[in-house]
Amino acid sequence: MATRKVTVNLPEDQIEFLQQIAAKDHLTFTDALRRAINSEKFFVQQENAGCKVLVEGPDQRIREILRK
Repeated sequence: MATRKVTVNLPEDQIEFLQQIAAKDHLTFTDALRRAINSEKFFVQQENAGCKVLVEGPDQRIREILRK
């Protein structure tokens, strides 16, 4: 797959979050951003397919993720 260089403007807290993920997982900033985009893509695809996205908490309660 071909890649293109892009420039984005992000709030400082989002930049810090991506930097933390990159450091924790030994990734480049670009790879951390790519992961975030792929996660969003997954959620959109699941919603478009009529699926629910559920999360089980530490208390074993299951909650549906509702996105804006």
